[in-house]
Amino acid sequence: MYKTLLKTLLPAVIAVTTFFTAFAYSAQDSRRLPEIGTTGAAFLSIEREQVVGDFYMRQVRAQAPIIYDPVLESYLSNLGQRLVRHSNGVKYPFNFFWIRNNEINAFAFMGGYVGVHTGLIQEARTESELAAVLGHEVAHVTQRHIVRRMQEQQQNMPMTIAGVIGSILLGMANPEAGMAGLYTTLGATSQSQINYTRLYEREADRIGLSVLLAAGFDPMGAPDFFGRLAEKYRYVSKPPEMLMTHPLPESRIADTRARAESMRQVNVKPSLEFALAKARVEARYAENPSVSDFQDMANSSNPINQRAGTYGLAIIALDRGQYNTASEHINTLLKDEPNNPFYIDVQTDILLGQENYEYVMEWLESKYIRQPTEPVITINFANAALTSGNGKLAEKLLREFLLQNPNHPLALDLLTRVYEKSGKRAAMYETRAEALALRGNFSLAINQLHTAHNHTDNDITRKRINARIDQLRALENQARNIM
Repeated sequence: MYKTLLKTLLPAVIAVTTFFTAFAYSAQDSRRLPEIGTTGAAFLSIEREQVVGDFYMRQVRAQAPIIYDPVLESYLSNLGQRLVRHSNGVKYPFNFFWIRNNEINAFAFMGGYVGVHTGLIQEARTESELAAVLGHEVAHVTQRHIVRRMQEQQQNMPMTIAGVIGSILLGMANPEAGMAGLYTTLGATSQSQINYTRLYEREADRIGLSVLLAAGFDPMGAPDFFGRLAEKYRYVSKPPEMLMTHPLPESRIADTRARAESMRQVNVKPSLEFALAKARVEARYAENPSVSDFQDMANSSNPINQRAGTYGLAIIALDRGQYNTASEHINTLLKDEPNNPFYIDVQTDILLGQENYEYVMEWLESKYIRQPTEPVITINFANAALTSGNGKLAEKLLREFLLQNPNHPLALDLLTRVYEKSGKRAAMYETRAEALALRGNFSLAINQLHTAHNHTDNDITRKRINARIDQLRALENQARNIM
């Protein structure tokens, strides 16, 4: 297995090594660099930082167990963007994504990309606790800690390169990592350049708390979560990855708690969305979900726990093909909240599983008319249209969706299937090329575009394809010589 992983990760090792070596050369060309505490813009421009972040993200998509779940994507994005809106120093759009991993961790890297392990929401008890971790990662990015740390280490670049390669090989030594080793390395590599000095951690804590409060969350979520985590794993031989990359000494937890207690206290109501997202993760993406635990929640006197428990039971029944049981659970929830995207998604899959195509299409159309910009409804409507044989509608919905969300792998994959079923070969190859490019496979993407070119006689289409081939070749060269 390790040999296979090495073959998989070697291109990333070379690319990252090239990346940091180029930093060393560029540093030699500058006689005077800005002092620590500045934005580091003279060392690495915002534009170049975005290029590097885009490169990393393509590698993550190619190798990591990213969850392309429209419901969870929408929840995490809404939560993250709520924090970003109340942050200062935001230089580019942020993108939040889920990693299917039971380890408690989150990581951020250049370009505003923030990855969140499913294990993190499983450990969090409140939405404020989850938001506290996201706010901390957002602060690392807005304060450009990675760039500032690289600026500090410019005189010690060979050791930095060795650390990059070593962290990749170390990730391979963990059998549990499997093929997810690359994403861990990319996240940890970026974080290792910060080295999480006390200065940067304190700064991220301070800014993260301010953002947390400004966004309407309980600032006590930070010390509560980090303090509980530190206490829980104080004496274990292998702590969670978060504690290895984000050390939590008692002094830091005490300082965070004192800061949070000094802030204006807010009355934050329990979040149903958080409870449903957590239930969805535990029912669908955790190992061996417990029916009895969800049943206990459903029988609870707490209304939010009741709904989350019922929702979890519906997902488990659905995934086991028990459509009637799943329908009973989800219909109970839909009576009170007929337009809740969490419930609509599960109901759609139930109806498709029952092959009740006519009803599901009429039902989703009514939902789409009411909420035409809701991603969960649009993706579900398009998938239902594709499954029920209405390729024309599916194509229309997905093309409109991709105009607003061009880098959405799931939508691209669905549209590829639409074109394949409708026999639109040139469009199929074009769309498949875009999905491949998002995963960093530029060579195969270019091959797909050449094939698309051969499947059309339309001059305008051919010119567009040729222009896109040139763009992807430029991106491929950029990836090879990223700096």
